[in-house]
Amino acid sequence: MQLLQSFVSDRYALIFLGGAVGSVLRYGLGAWVQRLGGSGFPWSTLLINVLGSLLIGLFLCFSAEGALSQEGRFLLAVGFCGGFTTFFTLCWETLTLMQNSQWLLALLYSQGSLWLGLLAVFAGYWLTG
Repeated sequence: MQLLQSFVSDRYALIFLGGAVGSVLRYGLGAWVQRLGGSGFPWSTLLINVLGSLLIGLFLCFSAEGALSQEGRFLLAVGFCGGFTTFFTLCWETLTLMQNSQWLLALLYSQGSLWLGLLAVFAGYWLTG
């Protein structure tokens, strides 16, 4: 029983640590990108989601090939990328664009995020192979 508790607590600690670093990096990078791109379009969320998808693809491929330990997967893929990517923000910003009757931008943003994210996961996985 104690071994199970140790395993669970270690896993949660890794996810917590990775998530904290990912969240702080997301905030800093997001603020910087938004200052560069202006406030008319959520460039920072789009960039962070695509970059996070690329990283998840890399980390999961490394994990599948045995180059990244299970602990590394919890720290990087689950924790860091979970804290770094911004799916909730994507949904909120899409809704905001729709509420402002910016239908085309809402469509381009939501679909662009989805398809670019999928391509980035594929690219991350492909780059490691």
